[in-house]
Order: sequence, then C-alpha cells, then structure tokens
Amino acid sequence: MGTVAIIGAGLSGLIAARELASAGHQTVVYEKARGVGGRLATRRVGMARFDHGAQFFTVRGDAFRAVVDEAIEADVVAEWCRGFGEQDGYPRYRGAEGMTSLAKWLADGLDIRLGTRIEDLRSLGADAFVISAPIPQALELLANSAMAVAPALQENLREVRYNRSIAGMFVLDRPSAIELPGGEQHSLPTAYSFVADNYLKGVSKIPAITMHMSNDWSVEHWDTSTAELEQAMRGHVKPLLGEATISEISLHKWRYAGPQNPWPDPCCIVHVDPAVVLCGDAFAGPKVEGAFNSGLAAAKTLRK
Repeated sequence: MGTVAIIGAGLSGLIAARELASAGHQTVVYEKARGVGGRLATRRVGMARFDHGAQFFTVRGDAFRAVVDEAIEADVVAEWCRGFGEQDGYPRYRGAEGMTSLAKWLADGLDIRLGTRIEDLRSLGADAFVISAPIPQALELLANSAMAVAPALQENLREVRYNRSIAGMFVLDRPSAIELPGGEQHSLPTAYSFVADNYLKGVSKIPAITMHMSNDWSVEHWDTSTAELEQAMRGHVKPLLGEATISEISLHKWRYAGPQNPWPDPCCIVHVDPAVVLCGDAFAGPKVEGAFNSGLAAAKTLRK
C-alpha cells in the first residue's frame, strides 16, 4: 500500500493518519473546514473562548492513556475536574487552551489540506482511503466516487442514527452563578444536556457559558430562525446567570453530535479495491476515546 488519503481531520482521521505515517505510509488528510479537530472545537467570540463541541474526555484504555500522558507532559491537556455534582474521583480532561489544543497537537507534522471539500475520491489518486466523516456523508461520497457498497451493508450503516445539538455560546459581563468545577450534566429529559462555564473550566479569560441543547429540543427547533433560537436559549440560560447579563451570543448547530446506536465494530471496510475504511465516533461510541479507538482500528485494518 502506498498513499493513503484520509477524509476528515477530526480525532479519528488524525489518529489514523499518525498511525499510518508512523508505519511508513504516505498520508494526506483532507478537511473541508478551516481548522482541525471536528467536534474537538474551540471558538473565540470577542475576548471570550468557548469549547462548543466535546466538553471533556475521560481515559479508559492503555493506548489512549499513553497519548494523553504525553499530551499532559507537553502542556496540551489538563485535568478539569473529577465529576459534576458529586465527585467520583475519575479525571475529566480538557485541552489546555480549549479542546482544539489536543487536535492541533496531534496534527503537527501531518500533511493536512484545510478548506478542501472532496467530491470524488478517484480525483485524489490514492491507493487506499480512510473516511472519518459521519456515515451519511461518507456514503454520499462513495456514491459520487462510483465505489459501490454492498446493499445489505449500506442498509445496515444507514440504520445508525445521530443526535443533533444546538450549542449556544454566551459572553457575560461578570461571573455566572454556575458553581465549581463549572459544568452541569443532565441525563434526564431536559431542554439542555450540558452546560459549561468556560471561565471556571480554565478555557476563557472572561466569563463565557456554553449550553448544549438536548437532541429532542434541537430536533424540534432545528429550522427555527436564529433570532427565535437566541430568544429561546436566553430563557434556558437565565437561571444560570446570577447577576450577570449577556453581552454577546453565538450559535452552532451540530447535525451529527454523536450516534444514538453506534456500529458494533470500531471501523468498517466498505470497499476492497481500492480499500476504503470508515471510522469515527459512530463506530466505537460517542466518547472522545471512542473516536480515538476507531481511528486506531482503521489504521491497523489497512496495515494488515
């Protein structure tokens, strides 16, 4: 196997590229966005900084632990807390300057073509492909590339459903009423699933709240106008403000915010000649470590 093209510079794509490059393969990563990381996303709004995708990650396996320990040593990753509400003693990690810190560190030294949307895999002239984009986008790309996927496999892949989430980013004029460590997680049905105070978290130099709306709320309001969304989300964040007022709002819609029913295997071979492997958090669970494990599995599959 010679050149491997990786579609998507999220965590899965970056890990696959690193593993393949370390094994001596020529790799090129193509990313349609202007930056790396996917849902390891950090955004500036004025003087505030927000994590508006994944808020933290945990570590379970040895492979991810080795990378995270190295990132901690390099001051790229830091521990945020050990639980929300009740402390359970298990570390939750964040990027040192936001979640994109980890992605940027992993991307160092890789050949990454940002702002590049691929419409046909055949145009890349690669010998093999890793697609880390969400499954619907991956299947559309394969169809556009005239790379047939077995009908039964395609049908099963389409059964994977994704959550949606609308993220609200609120710049405040003073500290919020959220208590340390700065995060609230909700598993019961509520309008929002997670809220983070980026100032208490250590990401923003000024008070700034990220609120992730739940899948049900996000689906219901997906096509609502920006002005109406902002008004509705003001109402949900108000009890968390205390004496603070909102000075600026920004929204981001995550159409693929994590799988509801992940694929049972960490990656999936969908085409043989040339080899095409799908990976991403849909193949190993919605957690950050799941995306890591999926990218690792994709690289190992191509190296066999």
